[in-house]
Amino acid sequence: MGKKFNLIEANTVEEFWDLLSPQNTLEDRPSQFIYRGQRDARWNLIPSILRGNIPIKGIARERELTADQQIFIELAILEKFVNQCDLIGLKVANDSAKLRENLNPHADPVDKYYINPSEWPNENLIELMALAQHHGVPTHLLDWSKRSYVAAYFAAATALAHHDHSKGNSTKIAVWCLNIEKIRAYKNINIIKVPGSTSSNLAAQSGLFTVLKLPIGRGQPFLQKPLEDEFACSPHTPLWKITLPVNHITKVLDLCELYGVSAATLFPGFSGAAKAVEDWINKCRYFNL
Repeated sequence: MGKKFNLIEANTVEEFWDLLSPQNTLEDRPSQFIYRGQRDARWNLIPSILRGNIPIKGIARERELTADQQIFIELAILEKFVNQCDLIGLKVANDSAKLRENLNPHADPVDKYYINPSEWPNENLIELMALAQHHGVPTHLLDWSKRSYVAAYFAAATALAHHDHSKGNSTKIAVWCLNIEKIRAYKNINIIKVPGSTSSNLAAQSGLFTVLKLPIGRGQPFLQKPLEDEFACSPHTPLWKITLPVNHITKVLDLCELYGVSAATLFPGFSGAAKAVEDWINKCRYFNL
């Protein structure tokens, strides 16, 4: 019986940093890793749109949505994002009459995704999804980076922003590492790469995405399957998880900054500079609590 992922529990920042070093190889070649940081090592690899029922007008707040209802919700969110961009004159990725048609749940070819939800998401909407995702809109895409220290930053910075001293230091952050050279056998997993011009954030973060296609039909319950479950029966999983106790997060952020990885470099513009100040305030608060 296989396992979903290989687990390495680092105990020191130095060990954690060395494991993520571009010079280090977690396994023999061929290997090409992508990385995802999460502030809680207990969390699964699930896209933001699937981490809870998002109520939309016209769909009851059911515990379990059908596949076509889930697609309707995702389209409604993307359409709302595009409408808001229109209001302030922002150009969205690959904008065209065809893209607007793909956002219409009553027009072909969108209908085919209602009929066969296993084909969702619509490939014509991927760049729009990527743009929306990198500005905080929940989508079907799961964020990754080609750079391990970028993932380390996001794990540590988000943990620091949500840190609660009253709960102690028993939790851990995690960086997931996926060897994309060895996932060709997994037909349900797609690696999504979009042009850096899609979003300045995407380019700065060396971002890319994974999509897990689910073999479901119209009217069937929409499964919220974590990506790691796809490797449950694999004798040689391509997925790794490296954890570190949360009490080391400020040291991780110091190392990230030393290596040129900070909010200011990952979110180009005034918003990144402001986020860098927010990280600094969070560190000051951490040491004064």
